[in-house]
Amino acid sequence: MATDNNKTVIIGAGAAGLMAANVLASQGREVILLEKKHQPGLKLRITGKGRCNITNTAQREEYFKHISNAKFFAPAFDNFSNEDLIRFFENRHLPLSSERGGRIYPQSNKALDVFLTLLEPLESNPLVDIRKECVAEHLVVRNGKIEGVDTNLGRIVCKNVIIATGGCTYPSTGSEGDGYDLAEEVGHTIVEPLPALVGLRTRDGYPRQLQNFEVKNCEILLTGKEHKILWRMFGDIYLDEYGVSGPVILTLSRDIAEQLDRGERFFITIDYKPKVSKEKLLEEIKQVFSQRRTEEVYSVLRKWFAKPMVEDVVKVCRLNGRTMAKNLTDKEFNSLLWYMKERKMEIIGDMGWKEAIITKGGISLKEIDPNTLQSKKVKGLSFCGEVIDLDADTGGYNLQIAFSTAVLAAQNI
Repeated sequence: MATDNNKTVIIGAGAAGLMAANVLASQGREVILLEKKHQPGLKLRITGKGRCNITNTAQREEYFKHISNAKFFAPAFDNFSNEDLIRFFENRHLPLSSERGGRIYPQSNKALDVFLTLLEPLESNPLVDIRKECVAEHLVVRNGKIEGVDTNLGRIVCKNVIIATGGCTYPSTGSEGDGYDLAEEVGHTIVEPLPALVGLRTRDGYPRQLQNFEVKNCEILLTGKEHKILWRMFGDIYLDEYGVSGPVILTLSRDIAEQLDRGERFFITIDYKPKVSKEKLLEEIKQVFSQRRTEEVYSVLRKWFAKPMVEDVVKVCRLNGRTMAKNLTDKEFNSLLWYMKERKMEIIGDMGWKEAIITKGGISLKEIDPNTLQSKKVKGLSFCGEVIDLDADTGGYNLQIAFSTAVLAAQNI
């Protein structure tokens, strides 16, 4: 049995766990950082397709519009804001850059550099003990107080534990919901974890040759079973064999995750030409086909669609791609108009945990003190990061949640 009674055990060496360890070590506190995998930070290293969008420059009021349960998050953000996070990395000699939408990345465009900035000070600090391939199996609680952690390598005796295990996304990196089990065993309630910021499956997908094919400047409409417009947004999408993805779709998936899980029916319509009315677009279609009357339909369709999409347009609209443009009928013109402006597809689910970027749900906020992130049920137990029921849109907001909650939790040990 290890006797580390005065040390703080952090379970999970991802973004939140690494930040919490940095804060504690900077205060002269001894830390045992547990990582179940062979290396820490595996998920952080692939975040943002390997580029790592660490935060966003949005002002506080705008910031909170992108975050669920923003009232709960406010104390953590006010204690350690996006500006504080930017200074944190810059003071540690990691140059940053701002991109479209206020997204902040390392100038190197390498998530690995963010990870190393967090890890290297810990590896050289005698106060920090990083234990790899160490799985936290149970919390040791007596009389409502933390007394230790049982691991696959034996029991660690301690008075304080921070659970920073993440959610269920990218399970191959170690995020498999372990923190939920640990918290639930000692009396905490878990809000059902759901995949979020994830592509949506539709009843009618797209051909394989269109896999990850980007279409820019679309308008996306979401309707319910009564066909009332529930959600509308402009942006870029990716077509997929099983449905649709891309920034706009990821945001939508987060908004409807709970309803979709309950079995509610939704339909998605993609308007490929949102700046042109139906009437003007139909007139344009007829005019172009008339002007290019001796060309094949395949060729004329390149006026509006990239080459990889033309085959799908022909198939779905039931056109003869090899016929001359002059042979198209009014019915076929209207079919093209429908594809460009009104094609509606039923959403039948999401792409699942392997493709989800974040987890929606987690340890109930009702049982956590927002001012300290300490458990209201077990003395000496704290939480930070994706394991708690906080989530946000894409754009750097989710990593800010991880870092802000980690700092607040660590400072209040």
